[in-house]
Amino acid sequence: MSMIFRSAEFFRSLQERLNRDSAPTEGLDSKDAYCGLMIGHHLLVLEFAGNECSSVVAGGNELDLDFVVAGSSAAWQKMIEAVDRDDAAIGIASLVDSGDFELRSVDAAGVKMANEVLPFLQVFLEQARGIDVSFE
Repeated sequence: MSMIFRSAEFFRSLQERLNRDSAPTEGLDSKDAYCGLMIGHHLLVLEFAGNECSSVVAGGNELDLDFVVAGSSAAWQKMIEAVDRDDAAIGIASLVDSGDFELRSVDAAGVKMANEVLPFLQVFLEQARGIDVSFE
């Protein structure tokens, strides 16, 4: 059974995979962040505490978050498909650099935090590898 990409269920499965195995986050600085992924017009709120994802919630207020990574549904699909192909050239940081994703925050400190958290967020999203995903 496939999971819809932008659903909270999909991101909770990533949360479970990440929290079950600490190996992918070894060597990364632990970060606490309250951030969002804006997929088209759908906001998913993630809370990271140390090297774990402690919360996944659909919806919320972007202004309450440390930062948001925003992109079109097509850009997010491109990234998740690249994760499944193990194509490291198309990651979250490269999509920010290319303008496919935008880092948004109410202040410069949030953007700085976003740049520091991107490697951890990439590892979080890499937990999608092997999941049957539908992009409806």
